[in-house]
Amino acid sequence: MNIKPSMDRTLSEDEYEQHLKASRELLYDYLPLTDEQWEVFKQGFKIRKYHKGDFILNEGETERFLSIVLTGCTRHYIMVKGEEKSFDFSFQHEFNCSYSSFIQQEPSRFFIQALEDCVLASIHHDFLQQLYQHYPESNKFGRTAVEQYYIWREQREISLMTGSAQERYLRLMQKYPIYLEQVPLKYLASYLNIKPESLSRIRKKLFEER
Repeated sequence: MNIKPSMDRTLSEDEYEQHLKASRELLYDYLPLTDEQWEVFKQGFKIRKYHKGDFILNEGETERFLSIVLTGCTRHYIMVKGEEKSFDFSFQHEFNCSYSSFIQQEPSRFFIQALEDCVLASIHHDFLQQLYQHYPESNKFGRTAVEQYYIWREQREISLMTGSAQERYLRLMQKYPIYLEQVPLKYLASYLNIKPESLSRIRKKLFEER
């Protein structure tokens, strides 16, 4: 499946600076840099803007950026026998990356697509490696991203292997109510590994039981 890569959209200078400021505040727990250190750090920082439906990463491309979603949300999916299978979403203030591709600098096995207009704060792989060498405290940033990914992966695998489809849906909605607001039903059904019509029946049943 060949999809033309989407280019990130141009931001005005004011928008760019506003997003840089927001990024520094958001990253402070991971990177408590001084003003002088931040001036160095932001040289390798990129604010990327995408429109709904744009592809941030295509299958077969190598992930060059470790990103945090500043606004919007993305979905991660693979192609299985010509069918899209969604397996992850990244929402505001969450990490967004093809981790194995980023760490190994090898082609990604999946797509990352903007579910709505998005702005990502991104650090290039090569710059991050330099940052680790010069500022050892920055290792916490990369470590936190990987830890969050593996915690999510373990929880999701257990969740999808236990309980009925309705129980899995209820657990998801209790933990991530934002999914209902930002994720279309067909992608949510794919994530839960059920058919859209099955999810529609579950939602109808739950509504009638209120």
